[in-house]
Amino acid sequence: MKTLKEYKIPFLGLKTGDHRLQYKLDGSFFEKFEFSQIESCNIDVDLDFEKQASMMLLHFHLKGTLAVTCDRCGDDTIQPIDFQQDLIVKFGEETEDGVDELLILGPREHEIDVSQYLYEYAHLAIPIRNVHADEADCNQQTLMALEKYKTTETGDTKWASLKDLSFEIPEELEDFDLDEEE
Repeated sequence: MKTLKEYKIPFLGLKTGDHRLQYKLDGSFFEKFEFSQIESCNIDVDLDFEKQASMMLLHFHLKGTLAVTCDRCGDDTIQPIDFQQDLIVKFGEETEDGVDELLILGPREHEIDVSQYLYEYAHLAIPIRNVHADEADCNQQTLMALEKYKTTETGDTKWASLKDLSFEIPEELEDFDLDEEE
């Protein structure tokens, strides 16, 4: 990953209190990261940064759209995102980034680079299922090809023989009523 200077926040010179930062993320931001799944997007980031005497609280709010591959047809589709995440920054003996919502900065640190957090939060905001809002917007040729190869049989035949098993209730349980309360 290339360093992104505009996403570094020098906290030593900041007054105690609330600060608001805004960023715009697009495809050029994600090009700087080696394994990004996001190529095209338009994301507005509001970062509320609260500096206290012994710690800092960062509240990220990402809102916008990103282009992803449709799970149904394979074409690109635009998905809206609205994602919020908090980060607590404390001071310690050495810099540690071990817990998801906690960052510990050592005594030599004087700035926070939020670019990696923006990258991760944008990827966490990608919906689990990505499809066109209307199936009519999907690539119809792909849908027809998929329909052509659609099957109703399951490929897993190891369980198929179980459907022919007959189940007999043992004699000692024949009079047992499952609905009866004790």
